[in-house]
Amino acid sequence: MNYFIILCVVSVLAVGQVMFKIVSTRIGDKGFSALATDYTALGIFAGSLAIYGIATIAWILAIRQVPLSTAYLFMSLAFIMVPVMSHYVLGEPLNIRIAIGGAFIIGGILIAASSPA
Repeated sequence: MNYFIILCVVSVLAVGQVMFKIVSTRIGDKGFSALATDYTALGIFAGSLAIYGIATIAWILAIRQVPLSTAYLFMSLAFIMVPVMSHYVLGEPLNIRIAIGGAFIIGGILIAASSPA
């Protein structure tokens, strides 16, 4: 169950990153003062902060029973999730280098998290 929570935390944090990108695109060069007039951006920003807060609480609950050195390996999955979500939500490009890097990340997690023989 704790590994499921860890995977949920990583997924939620990846969603939060995409939300932050949406906010940064909406406010542009105007900076955070634009949040005073762009209520959609303000709502997305507040939502992403709330997501991060909830994810932090879930992370604390999950690592009570999982060694941090093992749990933190799964955080690297965000390096795969964020580009994929960015592709589908924001239309950002994916390329073969991202796919190969993702394969290495997954391989590394499997090697590092596996039990010694």
